[in-house]
Amino acid sequence: MEKIKLIINIFRPLRWYRNLLMLLGFFVALKLNNISIFSVWMSVVISFIALCFVVSANYGINEVFDADSDSHHPQKHVRAVASGKIKKGTVIIFSVLFYFIGFFLVRQLNNFPLMIVFLFMFFSGIFYNIPPIRIKDIPYADFIFEAVNSPIRLLIGWYSVTNSLIPVSFIFTFWFIGVFLMAAKRFAEIRFINDPLRAQFYRKSLGYYTEKKLLFTMIAAISAAMFMFGVLVAKYQISLVLLLPFFIVFIVWFFSLAYDKDSIVKDPERVFEKKWFVLYTCALLIVFLLLIQYPMVSFNFLIH
Repeated sequence: MEKIKLIINIFRPLRWYRNLLMLLGFFVALKLNNISIFSVWMSVVISFIALCFVVSANYGINEVFDADSDSHHPQKHVRAVASGKIKKGTVIIFSVLFYFIGFFLVRQLNNFPLMIVFLFMFFSGIFYNIPPIRIKDIPYADFIFEAVNSPIRLLIGWYSVTNSLIPVSFIFTFWFIGVFLMAAKRFAEIRFINDPLRAQFYRKSLGYYTEKKLLFTMIAAISAAMFMFGVLVAKYQISLVLLLPFFIVFIVWFFSLAYDKDSIVKDPERVFEKKWFVLYTCALLIVFLLLIQYPMVSFNFLIH
């Protein structure tokens, strides 16, 4: 029973909440393309399940190829593969199985653009984790590339509904938000390890970073996200400008969380420890969707 629990944890189902971001792409696609939810709901459900399988398979690959470096981490050295409790071969077999299930489900939808986006998610896991490329060891490229998973999730939600082109500003807004979140994760990691040499043994790229460098990167990323958000607002939905104060609160709050000694920012599955932050984030997304769904009501409020 303990072994089953260890295997389940390797594939990180507690991080599946991240896949809910695809629903944002889904709802925006419904609104901008005037599509009824009743005609596409099955496609969205299947896409979400497939995404969970593919992402979990990526986590399994990550666990295998991070096993040696995890042994130098003050917390991750007890992980199932790093500690030797679960064999690498076992994890690889499950990962291949999950990839197969995920792509089998997508294939049933007979949706070529959606299949391409799922391939992007697959290759993001391969290139990020596996030598000789292993992007996670390259400073800055590690979190910039990892942040691509945010727009990929949006694309999956979008193309589960329509084959029309998704607004570029929408994609880049969430990519830069992802860069901010990933840079904050690195920031929290080096603060937690608090030993440059040990941090470098754990992950090569961490040996290059300093708190100052990562803070500047976080500021640059969120500035770029705000610029792209401005483009999105100007071109598609002026009422979305009402979201700005709510988003500023989110950013400030997230900054403060990154400064915690044992920050949840470095361990995404622990985010539910901060219940008020989770509730606020959910409320922020709901406000976003309401502003998309009822633009005239919010616009009239804005001009009056």
